[in-house]
Amino acid sequence: MPTLANTGPEKSAETKFSWDYDVPNIPFWSDLQPDSTITIARNFLTCFSKSEVEDMNLDDTLDKDQKLHLLLRLLREKLAAREAQVSPQPLRMVDYSEWQRLMIGIETMQKFLDLPEEEDTLRIIMESGKDGNRNMSGVNMMAAFKEKHGLYMEAETLAREVLPFMQGHEMLGPDSPQAFGTIRTLIRSIWKQGRGEEARDLLKTTSDLIEKMGDGKFRKYQAEERDMLQGVVAELEKWDTLR
Repeated sequence: MPTLANTGPEKSAETKFSWDYDVPNIPFWSDLQPDSTITIARNFLTCFSKSEVEDMNLDDTLDKDQKLHLLLRLLREKLAAREAQVSPQPLRMVDYSEWQRLMIGIETMQKFLDLPEEEDTLRIIMESGKDGNRNMSGVNMMAAFKEKHGLYMEAETLAREVLPFMQGHEMLGPDSPQAFGTIRTLIRSIWKQGRGEEARDLLKTTSDLIEKMGDGKFRKYQAEERDMLQGVVAELEKWDTLR
């Protein structure tokens, strides 16, 4: 299952999914990005072995941007080293999962640093799926990127492309956090194109689905999904007043 760029919800002892991640309890991570520490830590640390992490000198006196730049440098160095080890074949052909983790880690740091090369990284991921197919994680992240940068029609097209994949995936499904994340991108994109009624219909359908989560395997995420959907409503209503 591809790693999807997405913050990990509140943990539950009863169920732990592959995307849940326990951030190491060390000062380096404590003030990195209050709302995004899980994403940043997971997408970095899963690229390294335990011994590699233990050998790192992560300076907790750095400010947030300095920390992100450090993590980005370490990821780029690891990718370059692995490419050299498997040359003349590209790492993507030798170990696709490792290549994808490293690329998503690099994109994560670029995103939180707001670096212009993020789009190029996303395009490489998106167009470099297995067997000549598109990488759906890349499509999903590119949809969010396009919406963030005001390219709402492109974002809608990409979100509509990836949503059936999310909803039909055996490890995910219609009520998975990943599917709801894509739906939020879709709602924002539709609303900001001036199709408020269509967006409200999708909001209502999504809200109804969230209320049914209590009976499903993703029930531990219900409260967070409810809050995030309400946050989208507040965001879009504010967006309307500022236009």
